[in-house]
Order: sequence, then structure tokens, then C-alpha cells
Amino acid sequence: MPLIVIAALAGAGHAAPGAPETVSLVLIVGKDSPIRTVTLDAVRDVFLRRQRLWPDGSRAMPVNLPADSPERLAFSRRVLGRLPTELVDYWNRLYFDGIRPPLVLRSPDAACAYVATDPAAIAYVPAGAVDKASCRVVLELPAAAKER
Repeated sequence: MPLIVIAALAGAGHAAPGAPETVSLVLIVGKDSPIRTVTLDAVRDVFLRRQRLWPDGSRAMPVNLPADSPERLAFSRRVLGRLPTELVDYWNRLYFDGIRPPLVLRSPDAACAYVATDPAAIAYVPAGAVDKASCRVVLELPAAAKER
């Protein structure tokens, strides 16, 4: 079993104690990104690495937060329909085909900083964490009524 994949999925952060069960998220790209809007289906395909190029032909670089962060759990449930732990086997299968899971960064601030420097990158962050000077919102994911 490739430990690299498991380590990438595990992430390095920890969920905050008492974190709210509902999280309002936005998908962001850098100000210089050619991506102006995305659909929920396109986001799902990019984060599951089914789509690895943007419509203009540039590579798509999805960025995840740590597997145990409230934002990642909310994103995974709403967009991917599975928890991060439920995707381990999926990523292990793809790993042998040379397909790696999305990059994992420690915090929303790190995700904002990364997408600001890589025009191909897309990340999700809490709606209030967007660095508007360097990032642009391309899709909103309002808080769900209740996360399980």
C-alpha cells in the first residue's frame, strides 16, 4: 500500500474542537487564473482527478485542506459525496496509474497563498477566509442544513 498516498490523504492539521457542523465554503482561484466560473460537476471531476485539464488546455491543480479539517469534511461530503477516509482505496488504485491525489495544504491561508501563485490551482476555503487581494471566488457552496 503506497504510504505517500495515505500520508497525503491524512493531512497535517487537526479539526478545531467544537468546530461548527455547517461550513459555508467558496472555491477560489488566483486573480491571474484564466478560470472565471466552474460548475459543481467540474469541481468534482477536478478534485477526483477525472479531469486533469481546464477547458483552455492548462493543467488543473486541485488543492485540499487536511483530511480532518471541518472544511475538508464539508467539501468532501457535499461535492465528492464521500469522506476523505472513504477515498483511500480510490487514490491507491489511481496511484498505480500515475495519478496523484490533490495537494494538501495546512490552512485556508496557505491555500489562498498557493492559488495566488499558480494560475492552474483551485482550492476551497471558508467564505470569510478569502484573500480578496490575490484570489477570486468562482463558486459558492453555502452551508448545508446539517452535516453528518
